[in-house]
Amino acid sequence: MGILEDHIKNNCDSRLQGVLSLGVREAYQYLEKLKENDRIFQRPEMKKTYGHIRNGFIDVALKQVLASSEIPHEIADKTASRYRNGYTYLMIETQGAILTPAKVKKAIAVPPKAIFRSKGSIINKQYSLFGNSDDLNQKYDENNPPFLVLTYGGQDYKLDFVRLGLPDLDVKGWIDQVDITRSPVLLKNQSDVKRELELTFTSEAKQLIERGVDDAREEESI
Repeated sequence: MGILEDHIKNNCDSRLQGVLSLGVREAYQYLEKLKENDRIFQRPEMKKTYGHIRNGFIDVALKQVLASSEIPHEIADKTASRYRNGYTYLMIETQGAILTPAKVKKAIAVPPKAIFRSKGSIINKQYSLFGNSDDLNQKYDENNPPFLVLTYGGQDYKLDFVRLGLPDLDVKGWIDQVDITRSPVLLKNQSDVKRELELTFTSEAKQLIERGVDDAREEESI
């Protein structure tokens, strides 16, 4: 058993991996549903907004599934875009872990360090976890949680993987990774959670689409 898998087993809520995976999978499924059924999404120029909207759905889904699961947690939003009304990155603090989600192209890829580079970012405080000892990753426990990255992605806006990774000091590689794509969802009310997610996506979709289109237009104007 690897460092991260062992840490998660011994120090994190047993439901966490399944809940995170469920949120990401449901967000991708809802995006696919919009692409298939919404005529606006079938216009060629709308494809450039898919990434913006997908990331927004991921944020919405993770907030909703964690709240529905009743796993103790705290969530902070941090703006990570130079564009007006740009999307935010989440920092989730929960038992045994501090994590943030990020889209990557390949399962083993590390997201661009720029995501975590913003001056004064609430995420940057976690780098102290890696700064004092070469073997600090061996000392993680419930009271000294590691900073993790929840990565997800696939080809052509399809979901191929969901992983939790423990980045190294320079955030250029992984100390360890765990695949949670098919982690079991240990919730008594899984069907209720999915229904709540559907309602949440529906209420948020219009706003996310408008923001995605606005951001895409601003990128084109630069």
